[in-house]
Amino acid sequence: MTSYVDPDVLSANPKFQALYRDICVNKLNPDGTTKLDVKAQKDLDVFQEDLRKARITAAKRDLLKSYLHSVSYRSDELPEEELQELVAIISATLDAQISREDSSLLRDDVARFKENIKPISKSIWKLALDDLVTLSRISSPDSRHADGENLALHITSQTQTLRDAKDQLRNLRLEISQESSTLQKLYRKAIEASVKILEQTIHGSVSRSTKAKAEYLATVAEGMDRKLQVSYQLLLAQTKSMDVEEALKGKQEELDREGVMLRRKVREVEGMLEEYRQERVIEGIAKEYAEILCESSRIEAEIERLLLQESK
Repeated sequence: MTSYVDPDVLSANPKFQALYRDICVNKLNPDGTTKLDVKAQKDLDVFQEDLRKARITAAKRDLLKSYLHSVSYRSDELPEEELQELVAIISATLDAQISREDSSLLRDDVARFKENIKPISKSIWKLALDDLVTLSRISSPDSRHADGENLALHITSQTQTLRDAKDQLRNLRLEISQESSTLQKLYRKAIEASVKILEQTIHGSVSRSTKAKAEYLATVAEGMDRKLQVSYQLLLAQTKSMDVEEALKGKQEELDREGVMLRRKVREVEGMLEEYRQERVIEGIAKEYAEILCESSRIEAEIERLLLQESK
């Protein structure tokens, strides 16, 4: 059978379409064989008939050789043992290539074979009949009484069934080719749709919108960063001005003087406390001691406040 060609391919290539139709209609048969003219077809039919007859003759010859070989090894098929040996000699002679000189030595055996042809043919017929019945049963297993009479009819019927099956197989192959072409088209459409969806996902409106938003946010973040850097530089420039530095220096000197004075007061209070302890004055010591503690706490709080201001 000829291979299937997609109709789209044929329509897209008019010259190839004309050539393909000419080959399918005028050059080839439906089974793919070449078409012949009337005379050539007649000669081919005669040759095929002669070939069929030659094959039948060769098959018959091979069957007779096979049955002779079987009879020569089955002692129960021939009435005499000498006949079995004779059949074995003739069977070996048929299987071998013997010259004319050697064949002259077998003339007596051939003559004896012809004289006893009836019992030998009877044994061969018996074996052939058994094989015929076996083949008949194989060809029609549903028949319980297959005797070989309808074997030729069964073989003809099965041959026709086989031909019909081959024709159906040819048609199925053509249908499969057409379906495969349709399937390839569907695959191509599916791939094209997938590519379009992928392009829309990567380069489509949704992707472009998301990308634009991301770029906008990145730009805003970069602007805020630049703004913070500018504010930091401005603040740093303000703190490094001469006025601010002089004010901070004056405040630092003032805090240092207050710290010295407070530390001096602390030493004086501690000296007074030491004098009170040495004199061991009992009267009013609790009250004075409480006042001293209060004064010490106030001074320490003042020192801590000054230290905090100094650290700022």
